[in-house]
Amino acid sequence: MPDTIALQLDNLSAGFACRAVVEDVSISVSKGTVMGIAGANGAGKSTLLKTIARLIPPVKGKIFIDGSELCTMPLPELAQKIAYVAQDISSSRDLTVEEMVALGRNPHQKWWQWRSEGKDKAAIEQAIKATELLDLRQKAIAEISGGERQRAAIAMSLAQEPAILLLDEPTAHLDFKHQKSLLQLLLRLKSEGMTVVTCLHDLNFIAQVCDQVLCLKKNSGAPSTPLFAGPPRDVLTAENLQSAFDTELKIIRDSSDSQSSSIYFGL
Repeated sequence: MPDTIALQLDNLSAGFACRAVVEDVSISVSKGTVMGIAGANGAGKSTLLKTIARLIPPVKGKIFIDGSELCTMPLPELAQKIAYVAQDISSSRDLTVEEMVALGRNPHQKWWQWRSEGKDKAAIEQAIKATELLDLRQKAIAEISGGERQRAAIAMSLAQEPAILLLDEPTAHLDFKHQKSLLQLLLRLKSEGMTVVTCLHDLNFIAQVCDQVLCLKKNSGAPSTPLFAGPPRDVLTAENLQSAFDTELKIIRDSSDSQSSSIYFGL
């Protein structure tokens, strides 16, 4: 495997109790890029992401991280390479935002270490700033909104300093301001060499931030399968989207700037 590949899925099938929800996924993700996983509700996007995070075992196939097979990696090593942020976040209501973010440093600490050292504190502070949580750092998790908890969970994963960041519907609870901030954050992270894999419903977000998109097709009475994969501008066509979502979508090109290549999607 080339050393420019951060993540490779090889004929992967994902599901539960040996029953595939999505099958036959083969794709490579280059280092320092963002891949979006798209598809209709129930297509298996979150299941695939959890399998990559090693939260559930593959039904079939293999996953490679930096050339090493995922299932053979010791958990401490894996925790330093991959961070996963779930769509639904359940955290201790007694923790403050800063305490929750500090949990991201656990993979870098010895088992007897209970205080954050200089490098840990710097990583925590950088993560809090990156997710615009400075004013909320001393607030209890129970006292903040769903969108703020989402940002705290992302901050915790950034404090982990992973090579690969896995995000499940990260825009779900965010208002427009913080969606824009998240977009800018992801663009900055990939410019710094981080690889991001994210499940997204928002095609406009995918078009603006993703280098490639993998779309899963939900099949009646059978596991989902890959429908298309490639750069958003090449694969987010009217025909592909009709097949993926079983409805017509409008593709709107930005006419305010003749040099712009921006496209938007609507009903």
